[in-house]
Amino acid sequence: MKKILVIDDNAMMRMFLENYLGKTYEVVAVETPTEALKLHDAGLVPQMILADYHAKSSPEVTALNALSRQNNWADSPLFILTDDDKSEQRIDAFTLGAKDTMSKPFNPKELNMRMESMMGAVPATTTLRKVA
Repeated sequence: MKKILVIDDNAMMRMFLENYLGKTYEVVAVETPTEALKLHDAGLVPQMILADYHAKSSPEVTALNALSRQNNWADSPLFILTDDDKSEQRIDAFTLGAKDTMSKPFNPKELNMRMESMMGAVPATTTLRKVA
């Protein structure tokens, strides 16, 4: 089962993501990127990192930058959930190294489909159509 690391400072969002994504993935959820670094040091290797947006000058972004430089997490795509549907936040996320972004509130099914796409799998509920 694929491991997803969720980093979100909102307890309700963490609980929602743990419950929703936990149906498909092994989910490890923490409040801060600093806590995630401790998991790295303990040997966790997630297939994806799903993190909440933080302003680019915040200590959380500094810690996320440190996470993205860890050798055994280099292949774990970073997916950022932004607070608002603002271009500036998306640009900040991509500058940080995110492979995709999505604004809150979001459709959980779309989130799952984007995650599967990023990890190279087609969701089981998707039917491929033959193009003529």
